[in-house]
Amino acid sequence: MNNSWETYKEALFRKMPSLRGTLNEGASEEEIRAVEEKMGIVFPEPLRTLYLENNGDNGEKWCGMILGHHFLDLDELYRNWEGWRDIINDWTPEAVADTSINSSVPEGSVKRRYADVLWLPISEDGSGNHIGIDLDPDVKGKVGQVINFGRDEDEKYVLAESLSAFFERLARIVNSEDFFIGEIEGEEVIFLGEDSEEEGSSLIDYLKDNDSVK
Repeated sequence: MNNSWETYKEALFRKMPSLRGTLNEGASEEEIRAVEEKMGIVFPEPLRTLYLENNGDNGEKWCGMILGHHFLDLDELYRNWEGWRDIINDWTPEAVADTSINSSVPEGSVKRRYADVLWLPISEDGSGNHIGIDLDPDVKGKVGQVINFGRDEDEKYVLAESLSAFFERLARIVNSEDFFIGEIEGEEVIFLGEDSEEEGSSLIDYLKDNDSVK
C-alpha cells in the first residue's frame, strides 16, 4: 500500500507541486484506534497504513489530493460516516435498500443500497459524494474494494479491487493524456478527459467510464 500511495503522490506533485504542502502529517495509532472505537469498526490494514502515512489533506486548496477530491482526515471521515449512519437509522430498511434505484457495476459486486455503515469515505467532492472502502461487499465483490457512493450516486461501481490498485490507477491517470491542469478563480484545478471545466469529467464519472485509464 505504501508504494502505491507514494508513487501516486510523487506523480501528482511533479505536475502540481503546490499540492505537496496540503498533506497532513500521519495520524498516530492512538488516533486511529479512537476513531475505530467510536465507529465500532476495525480499519483494514491498507487503510490504517494510509492514515499512518498522511491524515488527509488540509482543505486549503480548491483542488484536493485525490485527483481534485479532498482526502478526508480521520475526524472528517468519522463525521461523514456518522451522517450516513444517521440516515440509515432514520430511513426504513426498504428505503435504504431500494433495488429499483440502486445498482451495482459489475452486478453482484456492491450491495444495492443507498448507504451502508461499512462503507468508509476517504474522499469527498463537496456535494455529498464520496470514494470509499467497502467492508460489506455483495456476493461477487471483495472486502476492501474501492467504490463510489453518496447523495447523487445511485449507481455504485467497483473503481478498484483494493486501495493499492486504486492509487496505482490514479497514478496512471496523472501520467496519461487525460490529465489536464486548469484554473478556477486563480487556483490550479484538475480536469479529466478534456482541458476545460465545461467538457472535463468529474472524478467519479471519469472513473466509472469504461474508456478511462484502467
